[in-house]
Amino acid sequence: MRVYLYVVSIWCLLLSACSTAHDDIDKLFQQHSQLHFNDLVVQVQGYPVPTLDAFMGWVIFNQAEAEYEAIIKQFELSGITHEMPLYLVLLQGTNWRLNGKSAFTIPDKADWPNMINTLLFIESYLLPELGLLVPVSGDRTEEYNMISGGAKSSKHLSFCALDLVPVKTYARKDLHQRLRKIHREVGKQFNIGLGLYSGLRFHIDSCGFRSW
Repeated sequence: MRVYLYVVSIWCLLLSACSTAHDDIDKLFQQHSQLHFNDLVVQVQGYPVPTLDAFMGWVIFNQAEAEYEAIIKQFELSGITHEMPLYLVLLQGTNWRLNGKSAFTIPDKADWPNMINTLLFIESYLLPELGLLVPVSGDRTEEYNMISGGAKSSKHLSFCALDLVPVKTYARKDLHQRLRKIHREVGKQFNIGLGLYSGLRFHIDSCGFRSW
């Protein structure tokens, strides 16, 4: 009787496994959401920025849920809010389609305090003056940085820098005046690096007082 029950149990398990495998294979033919390009990428001041859905797909595919949750938890414990889309601090840049590299990366834990300082400065001084800002480049690998033409000593390599664009459209001269004023008044105090690029893109880091 015991042998019979054992055989039946094994057979049921095998049937269950086969059924589950069959269900999984069905997923290769089923589309659960009608996704379009605009669901995964939005244009912000001319830059193609991945949406949160696109990012979460990357996280799941790379099994990086624990790392991402740990980073966000550390940010929150440090007093950082969600006034900006925080997942974009992990965005290497917006030209991943051209250089064939991953859109996102997970930074070394030792570098997390660098970004915390940068974000606290942005929340305290830039967001109140400029409104919502969207990161278009955050942490970078050395390979991505090189292909993208970044400086060899780029602060993006140590998870300290963000390239940002405002959601609000400013006259470029007006935006630069506002940024230079903030940098002149409190930049040295917080060790802020400010870089002004073409269009409305600019660079902020908290790893060295300077400007360009």
